[in-house]
Amino acid sequence: MRFGGHESFAVREGWLARGLELLTEDPKLLMDEFSEDHLGVGRNMAKSIRHWLAATGLAQSASGDEGGLSPTTLGTLVRKKDPHFLDPGTWWMLHINLVNNPDQAFTWNWFFNNWALQRFDRAPCIEGLKRYSASQPSRVPSPRTLERDVAAFLQCYARPIPARIDDPEDSADSPFQDLGLLFHYGASGYYQMNFDPKPISAPLFGYALSCVPDNKGRSDFTIAQLERSKSAPGRCFMLRGDDIYDLVLRYEEADRKEFAMRSQAGERGVRLGNPRDSLDWAKHFYATSEVTQHA
Repeated sequence: MRFGGHESFAVREGWLARGLELLTEDPKLLMDEFSEDHLGVGRNMAKSIRHWLAATGLAQSASGDEGGLSPTTLGTLVRKKDPHFLDPGTWWMLHINLVNNPDQAFTWNWFFNNWALQRFDRAPCIEGLKRYSASQPSRVPSPRTLERDVAAFLQCYARPIPARIDDPEDSADSPFQDLGLLFHYGASGYYQMNFDPKPISAPLFGYALSCVPDNKGRSDFTIAQLERSKSAPGRCFMLRGDDIYDLVLRYEEADRKEFAMRSQAGERGVRLGNPRDSLDWAKHFYATSEVTQHA
């Protein structure tokens, strides 16, 4: 498990677009000692951008180039289809990748799969991460490291209520906040998880399913599994079982060959007509996205 590669920075607007552009056009510039000049950010921010490119699944270690990075197949696809990261679906896919990447985003994986308090403040969140980390075989990081990781996580997702009025040229808000998964109420200091229904398209739902390692090749799921299993859509999207059921019904009405409801021993379930890998679902998403089709 890894903590702190983000240098205490959450992803900021424009960071991944600039980083992926440089990685695609001249990857050596992204890794050299003056990468901050090429990215137009500070030195620690440049390190953070490299971390986030890898943690979100846009970049991977480059073979034969120690310490270097190269675009993943997803990174290449995003660069082609949504180079400016304007489509919310792009951010949903990157979020799903973080939830499924405990090696580089341990806190992200822990929170969406293990955290149970819908309303909370920062202190018990840090304590919960500390206890969970202590149960893992790896060495427990220092309390300060855990505090920084939780701070970066909350900065990533927590949309401030009421909204701040910032200079758009100097905003530290993360685009992940626009997913509406977490709210931060300034008056009380509390954070609130958002389990309201969300406009998740069928390809994004399929992408979430395909990213769970245990789901490779599977075509049948119960609604309970889709809601509560590790890294399942219910976990990634913060959705209750009934809302998942309503989503799949809508998918079924649009194309029964992709998603179909089923019942077994009285338990509601879903069958995938055409299980795909994550890259195929990503391609399917961009082929049907209204944002990228009209960009």
